[in-house]
Amino acid sequence: MGKNKTLIQNLCLPYCAYYKPGKNEELLCRGAELVDRLMQAGRSVEPEKAGAKPGEETIALIVGTMCKGCAFHDHDCDFMEDRQARPCGGFVLLSELVASGQITIDDLTDCASTTANSK
Repeated sequence: MGKNKTLIQNLCLPYCAYYKPGKNEELLCRGAELVDRLMQAGRSVEPEKAGAKPGEETIALIVGTMCKGCAFHDHDCDFMEDRQARPCGGFVLLSELVASGQITIDDLTDCASTTANSK
């Protein structure tokens, strides 16, 4: 699954410190995959309404739900090493969506299991 223009506009450009237009455009973090899956399922993903900052419990739940299945987890994710680096844009957006109540951890769990089963 490659990046589409909507995903780039709503997730990569505004949220991801690692996104570089024109470079590795086919690579998706797990968060981007899940945001894309939520949008395909007809879920409203409105970044402009996110903004809420997640608590430590929410962050831990998202790491457990999302990050372990990410292609960048083992070798390329500085955030996984010590939590001092910035997380990927998908993580940032999803954590804000959960914190703002637009989606739940259960939504992410369902989406992650659906994505894993379709691979």
